[in-house]
Amino acid sequence: MGDGLLGGLGSHKVRGKKIRNLSDCLKGVKKLQNGAEDGMPKSQKNYLYWFLLMIIVCSGVAGGGYFCYVSAVASVVLMSAVVCFLVRTGCFSISLDWNLVAIAVLVFGYFVVGLWAVDSGMALMGGIKFLPVFLYFFLMCQALEERERLIRFLPVLGSLMTLFSFVMMQFPVFLPYVSVAGRLAGFFQYPNTYALFLLVCLLISIYQIHLEHVDWMLVVHILAALTGIYLSGSRTVMALAVATFFLLFLFKKELRKYAALCVGIFLIAVMILAFCGFGEGIYRRLLVLAGNASTFLGRLLYDWDALKMIAAHPFGMGYYGYYFVQQEMQTGVYSVVNAHNEFLQIMLDIGIVPAILMYGAILRSILSKNTSERNKVVLLVMFLHGLFDYDFQFLALYFVLLLFLDVRNIKKVKISVLTKGTAVAALAVLVVLSGVVGTSEFLYVNRKPEAAVRIYGGNTLAKMELLSLAEEADELEELADSILEGNSHVSVAYSARARAAFARGDVEAFVENKLTAIRLAPYQYEEYLDYLAALVYSVKLYREAGDEESAKFCVERAKEIPRMLEEVKERTSSLAWMINDRPEVTLSEENMRLIEEME
Repeated sequence: MGDGLLGGLGSHKVRGKKIRNLSDCLKGVKKLQNGAEDGMPKSQKNYLYWFLLMIIVCSGVAGGGYFCYVSAVASVVLMSAVVCFLVRTGCFSISLDWNLVAIAVLVFGYFVVGLWAVDSGMALMGGIKFLPVFLYFFLMCQALEERERLIRFLPVLGSLMTLFSFVMMQFPVFLPYVSVAGRLAGFFQYPNTYALFLLVCLLISIYQIHLEHVDWMLVVHILAALTGIYLSGSRTVMALAVATFFLLFLFKKELRKYAALCVGIFLIAVMILAFCGFGEGIYRRLLVLAGNASTFLGRLLYDWDALKMIAAHPFGMGYYGYYFVQQEMQTGVYSVVNAHNEFLQIMLDIGIVPAILMYGAILRSILSKNTSERNKVVLLVMFLHGLFDYDFQFLALYFVLLLFLDVRNIKKVKISVLTKGTAVAALAVLVVLSGVVGTSEFLYVNRKPEAAVRIYGGNTLAKMELLSLAEEADELEELADSILEGNSHVSVAYSARARAAFARGDVEAFVENKLTAIRLAPYQYEEYLDYLAALVYSVKLYREAGDEESAKFCVERAKEIPRMLEEVKERTSSLAWMINDRPEVTLSEENMRLIEEME
């Protein structure tokens, strides 16, 4: 039997070479186990695992990676890792499938859209913000088998985030960093996305219990996730959690007891909190969760208006383009940076095709036979929640999404010295761009707009902040012209030009700029009042000077204001009257008398 075994081994081949004895066989098996077959030793893959994990942890702690300056740092770090990898190995692995196309079009679309964006300066910031998504995907493809280890660490991260943020929430000095309006937000500083992350952690823990044995640490992770979701006050995530548990009860007999365990733990936790004196707070929270429909209706209004913007700009408006064009095309009173719908947001930013490719990649993984049931459930939950919020504006959530995609058709590509040199040059350019853009946004977020503009003149938000602080007419006009040179949709810039013109006594220029400001932001009721007050004052001065013709011009402009507001009322959506912030579309009796007295 021994000879037969050795003879059988001797007849096999490894990579075209015969194994002549048992020793050679064992060496060959060991080399395969160490990852030599795909060009990367196991130790290097382990380093890559810790590096990818560090990126998720750091982005999660740094506000979830929402701000561009976090992306700027992540871009440089990830690109440095890519360059080191390429220089050392001379080859790389990549997934030649839908995922690669979708992610590449998404990320580089944020750079290309700058050619026709509403604001090309802000568009560059968008490119820097989302570049880490492609770089992370590239590095992940080098060690796909490490994804499961990364996934299993997520509940640990979720539990630690919930613990630390809950403790920090008890101290006023830390409250703004972990809470929004009394809701726990983790380190994301946004409760809804934080709650979605915890729901992903919860599902991972449930399936891990099912596949292995009941580990009490997993029970702790489940309890932490449920507590965090409750304290976040996210109704959408709570609804998704309930729906998920219901499906588990309905279709997965082997998971019913674990889903029931989650519900039981949650109810026990609520009773303990009530017994400890938090009962009134729990009752108030439940009333808020059940009774406030304004937020939901408001999001329907955002979506409706966003569809009209997409129809007008099918190739996208660039990063922050939606924010700048929003007032011009909205049919209600609101001001949001994101549309609270990631599918629509991608269309608004870079066009219809990239959005279809990206969400098509997610759906493809959900429907794929190669995707595990757990991964399908997680992807489905993230897909659905993304239709009601802006989760993927947070880098950490994008990184988590990549871990669950069905990545296949991995190909190994050898690279030349020229390619290595190109990668090094790209890193050098990226260091400069990320340094400029990231530093500018960091200064702006920390309320240093003047320094932000000095570092990067394309930071329109910082210029708008400076505009709100300016008082002298010359300064107002200079800043306004600088803004409008790169973005003609900023209503406050035209309003500033109107103020500067009025200070110089140029009433015609005042009227022209003020009307443009109102056209770009028709729901800014204060603009109408300011316009009317200036006209009333001008009429008084003109009549005192005996210039009846100029006074008549101002009177005619003032008489147009009620009609302008009536047109705003006619364009207003029915949804706009159902939310808390309702439009003001009529002048008071006092202001109407002012117009009559002007005549």
